[in-house]
Amino acid sequence: MIQYNNITQLITELLYKNDCVIVPNLGGFVAQSYSSHFSNGSSLLLPPTKQILFNKNLKHNDGLLVSSYSEKFELSYDLAFIQIEDYKEYIQSLLIVKKRFELLNLGLLYVDLDNEIRFESKIDVNFLIDSFGFEPVIAKEIEKNAEPFLNKTLYEDRKINSTKKSSKKYSVKQIALLAIGLPITITMLVFAANSKPMEPIMHSSLNPFYNSPKTYSKLSKSDNKSFFLDKISKASLIEDNKGNATFILTEKGVTLISSNKEVEEIKKEENNIVNTSANYQVVVGCFGIESNASNLIKKLKSKNINAAISGINAKGLHVVSCGGFNAKSEAIVLVNSLKNEFPNAWIMAK
Repeated sequence: MIQYNNITQLITELLYKNDCVIVPNLGGFVAQSYSSHFSNGSSLLLPPTKQILFNKNLKHNDGLLVSSYSEKFELSYDLAFIQIEDYKEYIQSLLIVKKRFELLNLGLLYVDLDNEIRFESKIDVNFLIDSFGFEPVIAKEIEKNAEPFLNKTLYEDRKINSTKKSSKKYSVKQIALLAIGLPITITMLVFAANSKPMEPIMHSSLNPFYNSPKTYSKLSKSDNKSFFLDKISKASLIEDNKGNATFILTEKGVTLISSNKEVEEIKKEENNIVNTSANYQVVVGCFGIESNASNLIKKLKSKNINAAISGINAKGLHVVSCGGFNAKSEAIVLVNSLKNEFPNAWIMAK
């Protein structure tokens, strides 16, 4: 009996994936698909379904049931065919004696008054996998309310509106306030336009060729340059106790000549000056207080790294630069050499 139940369950499982399952020498269970439809005489909307029919003329062995049964229960093909043949004979014996045989979760096989085998499928089982989880719903048709008939004449007499628009009158008080307020407003606008904080706004709004000031300003160098005289035509120079000597260079004044040691130090510092006017600056820090920027420059020089304040950015911070270059590739070389000591060093383009 358990063997027969297993075959019935296998037929049910195969019908979910196949449209026809044949029991050899008995008949075939055929699936028929139905689209979504209303139940007879009701507002119950049924989802798409796949119902099962029985065709007694399909008795040839197509191999689907036998091979599936053999594979599922690990039997040889011949043994599986023998057990399914026993299953067929069992069903036929019950149909002869009881005139009916119920297949679990599939339907009912019975013999009618004409001694013909009939099949009645279960209506509550849907073999369409795509409709899994769909349930029937009650859908009522929306009734359209009839629009009331409006008995209106096509043409109606139109009456001319003879009311005149009243002209707006201004009081003496309003005219006086306008006469006083207009000159004051014009005066304030002229004053605001001539004030310095308003100049960029006025220029940018009225002059199409106006360019806003740059957000980065370079420190201007002094026009006064120092010149070092290696040789002096005057041979006789008198040095004081500090090692300094003077001679008359022009009729207007006297030029101070420092000692050789101080001159060498000045020349050494001149050779280490950072080119702050170059297009690319290697920046190591920005400070709001200039003394903090100077302290960083001293720290850098102690490590034999040239540094200087190259300018002030848009936020008013003093920019400390380790070198200025007109070629970006040269600036990249310097940044890479500073990565160990100053990993936050970056390149600023002016």
